[in-house]
Amino acid sequence: MSDYLSEEEQLARLREWWQRHGLSLLLGVVLVVAAIVGWRWYQGHVEQRNQNASELFAEFLEASGEARDALAERVLNEGAGTAYPVFVLLRQAEAAVAGNDGAAAEGSLRRALDIAAAAELKDTVRLRLARMLFDSERADEALSVLGEVRGSGFLALAAELKGDIHLSRGERSLAHQSYVTAKSYASLEEQRPLLEMKIADTAEPNAAPSDS
Repeated sequence: MSDYLSEEEQLARLREWWQRHGLSLLLGVVLVVAAIVGWRWYQGHVEQRNQNASELFAEFLEASGEARDALAERVLNEGAGTAYPVFVLLRQAEAAVAGNDGAAAEGSLRRALDIAAAAELKDTVRLRLARMLFDSERADEALSVLGEVRGSGFLALAAELKGDIHLSRGERSLAHQSYVTAKSYASLEEQRPLLEMKIADTAEPNAAPSDS
């Protein structure tokens, strides 16, 4: 009898515990399942969006004229959140530069900079924008843009372009410093004979060769 009462007491305690905590436990399980399902749906959605944007971008590259413009808009709209809108804007900027339309090129590059998510992509756009600004005789703006470059794979290019800008303004000492900095950022395996020439050309007379 005592064993039976013990089981009955345990069941009563179990029912009491369930009345107190069962709903929250069930809700927690539902939330976990919903999170898993939602994450899998999101991953599938992202993969499908990337695939669609990739296909549209391939069509954009093959098209011309009004068809190309229409596909560009589709990539910009339907590919939002992927890298492909940035790729389209970079292509449009190149076309604008070739057509001597600096304003359109700058607009495309600044829009690309705004929407680029990956740090590497942002630095790529910054270098393109800085070069365009430099070519448009807007050196101060170009230097400002280059100052935002952060990626290790882009610092050497940014520093060398800074050197070119300083040299164009007759600031040989600053140009030399920038070229030496560019060399310090470059990998040991990378051969940069043109950069070495720039360093030598801007060095002070009788200055010791740079080892950096």
